[in-house]
Amino acid sequence: MDEDVPLVVPEVNPSDAFNHKGIIANPNCSTIIMAVVIKPVYDISPIKRVVVSTYQAVSGAGAKAISELETQSRQIICEGRKSVECTVFPVQIAFNVIPHIDVFLENGYTKEEMKMHHETRKIFGDSSIAVSSTTVRVPVFTSHSESINIETRTE
Repeated sequence: MDEDVPLVVPEVNPSDAFNHKGIIANPNCSTIIMAVVIKPVYDISPIKRVVVSTYQAVSGAGAKAISELETQSRQIICEGRKSVECTVFPVQIAFNVIPHIDVFLENGYTKEEMKMHHETRKIFGDSSIAVSSTTVRVPVFTSHSESINIETRTE
């Protein structure tokens, strides 16, 4: 994440699109979902802490991931297989959840989880927001979802 490149979510920080040196970017898809939801709350009272769990569809991992879920599901349901080949995900995704997305870092979080932390602070221009996230890959084709708990600075 480049300091000089603003992360813009139009519903949250549209004016940041005009503060750049030739490049603007959008944040991670899970960060966008969360930022849009917490922005109205932040406008009433700055946010002290966010605890978020994401449930991310296989489409977030690309076309090969979608194909792997479809193939594994057919093999298990139609063919009665007990084990399936895993090429995209480290373990079977069909009828399973994978409780991490990307690699684990030294602090125990994954890169995906830390992206949400850093990007949220950058988008809101508030380095005091504490963000703790858990990212989970779920066996659905499209549509991520999130559970978000917010603690504000005032009632």
